[in-house]
Amino acid sequence: MSTAPELTYADCVDRLRAAQEAAAALPAVLWEATGAELGQGLEVLGELSAVAEGAEAAITIDAVERGEPAATNPPVNAREWVAQHHRRYAVTGAGHVATVAQACRDPRHSILRQAVTAGRVSIATAAVILTEMRLLRPHLHPDAVDTVWHAYVTLGERHDARTVRRLRDELLARHGLDGEFDDSETRAKKGESLTLGKEIAPGLFEYVLRITREGRAALEAAIGPLTAPTPTPADEHGPPEPDLRPHDLRRAHALLAVIGHAQKAGNNTWSSTKVQVFVQITLDDLQRRAGAGSLLGGLTTGELVTPDTVRRWACDATIIPTVLNASGEVVDHGRAARLFTPAQIKQLWLRDRHCTYPGCDAPAAWTDAHHFIHWADGGPTDLDNAALLCGRHHTTVHTQRYHGWIQPGTNGARHVVWDRTRSAYDHALERLHSGHGRGSPSRLTDQPPHERPRAHRRASGDPHLRHP
Repeated sequence: MSTAPELTYADCVDRLRAAQEAAAALPAVLWEATGAELGQGLEVLGELSAVAEGAEAAITIDAVERGEPAATNPPVNAREWVAQHHRRYAVTGAGHVATVAQACRDPRHSILRQAVTAGRVSIATAAVILTEMRLLRPHLHPDAVDTVWHAYVTLGERHDARTVRRLRDELLARHGLDGEFDDSETRAKKGESLTLGKEIAPGLFEYVLRITREGRAALEAAIGPLTAPTPTPADEHGPPEPDLRPHDLRRAHALLAVIGHAQKAGNNTWSSTKVQVFVQITLDDLQRRAGAGSLLGGLTTGELVTPDTVRRWACDATIIPTVLNASGEVVDHGRAARLFTPAQIKQLWLRDRHCTYPGCDAPAAWTDAHHFIHWADGGPTDLDNAALLCGRHHTTVHTQRYHGWIQPGTNGARHVVWDRTRSAYDHALERLHSGHGRGSPSRLTDQPPHERPRAHRRASGDPHLRHP
C-alpha cells in the first residue's frame, strides 16, 4: 500500500532530498553490487525518473493555476518560472514543461494530465501528443476525438515521442474526415522538389530531394535490392574480398545503377517487370477508397499509402496487393501478371503515341498504362480499357476521378477522350452498374475481386490468377 497520502509536502521534499543524496553517492559504491543488483538499481532509477518528472509537471500545473509566476517580483511567465527553479530546465526544456502544464489545465486534456502527473507519459512525449492533436483535430470526425486522445496517450505510455509522431497518418486514415488522408498526400506533392547539384568538394555534388510517402516507397523499392553488400567470393584467381562500401555509398551507387538502366532502355518497353511494391489493404478500404494501405518490405514497412495510390500503382507498376476481408483473412493475392504485357504496351505506344491527357505530349516511354475502369472495380487489362498517361497526369486522373474512353474518329482511327469533370469516374461507374453506360470494355458487377467470373480474368496462362 502506498504511503504517499500519509506524507506531508514537507515530508515528501525531505525524502526527495534523501533520494538525491543516495543517487549522488551511488557511483562510488557500484563495486559492491553484483551484476543482477546493477540491473535492479537501474530499474529503480528509471522508475524514480519517471515519477519525478510527473511530480515536476504536477508542481508546475499547480503553480500556474495559483498564479505563482505572475506573483513573483518581477512577474515572469510559466517558462521563466520553471527555469528559475529547476536546474535542468534553466537553459532549455522549460518551455516544454510550461506548455504541457498550461495544456493540462484544459478539462479536455484530463486524460493526458493524469498520465503525465503519474509519470506514465514523459513531458517530451506529452508535448508531441499536444502538437499532433492540434494538427489533427480539425481533420477528425468529431466523435473520434476522444478515441484519438486515448490512442495517443496509450502509445505514449509505451513508446517514445518519435513513435507517437509516426501515428499521425494512421489516425488520419482511420478517423479523419472523408478524403482528408488523400488530401494530405495531394498537399504533400506540392512540396516535392529536387535541387540543382551544389559542389561541396572538388568533383562531389550534393542534391536535396523531397518526395512524398508514395515517392519514397517507389524509390526504396527500386534501389533496395541493389543496396546489399556484394562481396567478391574466393576463386582460383584470388581470395574473397569484402564489400567495404558504407551503407550511404551503396545507396548512391544503387540509384545511379537504376538511372543507368533507364537510360539504356531508351524508347524500348520494359523488358522485365517494373519495381515491385508490396502493400496490404482491406477489401472494404480498397473498394470504398477509405482507410489506407500498409507497405510491406524494406525501409518503408508499416508506412501508409492512400487507397487511390494503391489503385494508381496497380495500373502499371508491379504492385503486389494482399487484400484482407473484415476478419483479417487473405481473400486475394495480387500478382504482377495483372499488368499490361510488353506486347500490349507496344500496341498502346503505336495507338496513343504519347500521354493522352489533353495538351500533354510526354513521350510514350515516360508513360504508364492506365485502366479506364480500374481493376478493383471490375475493369479488365485489355487495350479497350487502357490509355497512356505520364506520371503527373496519371496522378491527376486518379485524384480528380476523371474518366476516359476510346472514341473512333472519322477516318477510322481511334483516340482517347477524357471527361475532366471532377468525379466523372464515379458517375461513369453508376451508369455502368445501371446498364446505361457508355460502351464499356467490361460489365461491372457488385462482386468482390476474388468472386468475379472468369470473364474478368486476364488471359495470362495462370489458372489461379484472378483479375479483380
